[in-house]
Amino acid sequence: MIETAQLLIEESLQNQKTLYATDRRESIYRLLDYYAGDNTVQYIEDRFSANAFREVPVSEFNVTRRMIDRMSRIYTHGATRNVSDQYNSMIAKKPYKLKHIEKMTRLIGTIATQVVFKQSPEPHFNYSPVYYFDAFFNSDPFHPSAITYPMTQNVHDISDVSKLQYCYWDENQYMIYDQDGNVIFEQDHNYGVIPFLFTHREHNLNEFFVTGAHDICAANESINILLTEASLGMRFQMFGQYVIEGMYEEEKLMRAGSSEIMVVPEGAKMDIKSPKANVRECIDLVKAILDLTAQNNHLWITFAEDGKSDRPSSGVALKIKDLERFEDYQDDIELWEMYEKDLYEIEKAIALANNIKLPDEIGLRFNEPDYPMSAQDQIATDSFMLENNLITQKDLLLKYNKHLTEAEAEKLIAENKEENAKGQGTEGEERSVFNRLLNQDPNA
Repeated sequence: MIETAQLLIEESLQNQKTLYATDRRESIYRLLDYYAGDNTVQYIEDRFSANAFREVPVSEFNVTRRMIDRMSRIYTHGATRNVSDQYNSMIAKKPYKLKHIEKMTRLIGTIATQVVFKQSPEPHFNYSPVYYFDAFFNSDPFHPSAITYPMTQNVHDISDVSKLQYCYWDENQYMIYDQDGNVIFEQDHNYGVIPFLFTHREHNLNEFFVTGAHDICAANESINILLTEASLGMRFQMFGQYVIEGMYEEEKLMRAGSSEIMVVPEGAKMDIKSPKANVRECIDLVKAILDLTAQNNHLWITFAEDGKSDRPSSGVALKIKDLERFEDYQDDIELWEMYEKDLYEIEKAIALANNIKLPDEIGLRFNEPDYPMSAQDQIATDSFMLENNLITQKDLLLKYNKHLTEAEAEKLIAENKEENAKGQGTEGEERSVFNRLLNQDPNA
């Protein structure tokens, strides 16, 4: 009896966890749809009758992508990684990929990024984000010991009718199996770690998975509903409805074309009624939803009609206005520094398994956003930093040309000095005479 009860409890827990995983998968698909900005009609079509969609197109405005992109600022200006020249040649795709990974982490809450090693055309890493996956744990509920996830299908290949396939990864094994549980491919790898980086938009609370940007998604859905209703209201308000009072239904109503006179029975009154839809209030509600959602995510927005009289703000004014968001950005830097170091540990293990030894530590510096300054203030700031040996000419050149490496910057500075020194012969004498004339005392 006790064994039967135990089996029932385990089955109930399994069903509950399966239901939770299904709900999480559907919510992730919903977030991705709103970020992509397409296929969002399915989420609001049950709010309207079928005939309503024949009157006006459904609104599908995409505010989710704009807010998520504005919140994702860590990799906007990139990061400087000081490891080795060999490592730099292996991570050519890393800056671009991490920008997308940060955005998807902000959107979904928790994602897994697979580090893939490729030998051709030369050894390099690639980074493939996995948006939905199931995690398995041993003793630590916040660090998965294995994961499974559905493989990407060739949905645009009309000839591909194969079953859905899944991947399984742990510290030692890699496996592919179909939706019926049949193992298709199995191989041991010698990484010693799971080749996945798990990123969260914020610190875990009471479980491994962190909730995504559902507030932004819900606001986007409400706005689409409101704007669709406003379009319907405007359409019905544009065309009035004829109403006749004091007329029996069986009486014949005579009407010809628009150039003819409509004849109604004696004593009857005809009028045209229009709905009293207040579109302005609907627009104000949309703006209020956007403003509140933006504030809750440390953003600020300006609407077109509200910003007509705005003048360009100075860098100090912008920094004060953006102070709360900047403090939030500083907190996120610490989080992503930790993720960068975890990612490097995975890269080291995979590289070592492929007979490439990387240095033990990674030097990392995020390029923080600069607020606009006047040319005079910028020159004064750079001069002060140089004169007090707080930066070098190489640092200053790298600041204005982020595509250069340190070696290229040093070489370019040396070439510029040599080129400028060439003109200090004859031209230098002319400049010296000119300077003497400028500095000559007019009373001498």
